[in-house]
Amino acid sequence: MNKESYLRELQRKLRKLPHEEVNAALDYYSEYFDEAGEENTQNVIGKLGSPAQVASQILADYAVKGLDTESESAKKGLSAIWFIILAILASPIALPLLISVFALVFSAVIVCVAFIFTFFVTIAALTLSGIVSIVAGFSVIGQHWQTSLFFVGTGLIVSGIGILLFSPLVSVTKSMSLALAKWLKRLFDKVTRRRKEAI
Repeated sequence: MNKESYLRELQRKLRKLPHEEVNAALDYYSEYFDEAGEENTQNVIGKLGSPAQVASQILADYAVKGLDTESESAKKGLSAIWFIILAILASPIALPLLISVFALVFSAVIVCVAFIFTFFVTIAALTLSGIVSIVAGFSVIGQHWQTSLFFVGTGLIVSGIGILLFSPLVSVTKSMSLALAKWLKRLFDKVTRRRKEAI
């Protein structure tokens, strides 16, 4: 494998990244090859590892880049999770290990999604039941005003609780997605480190 084929393969593996990130990586590794000289191309390839290994590390690093900034968002966390999954899939690791890692990642994502979905359904149920209670209270106002006040008051309280819980839901979703992305990055680093030690 020569420099050009190495960089072409690396570019193919990085196609999911933004163009500026791909170009920056290709410029960096092209310069790395140029500094080593054409006679040392095979040594450089041996030192760097395969294009798949380099690409998986770049994808994982890109995934967590900027997660510690103040503009954290759930979308950024989910995007990071997606890029780390791509990095794991791009990494040339043994099939049984790949299946184990993917099963672990999949189960962690499912647990987080189930928790968030349950929280969301609870908030929606509280808000909706509160609205139904308010409507029921107004519908019996002519028959028994005390019961009507009870239903309207209960409905307002329950709806208020549902609305107040919406902000924590957003915070929990953001925190969980970012924590999961960081955990996946640590897992990826551990898997790639063990693979390098095994070689």
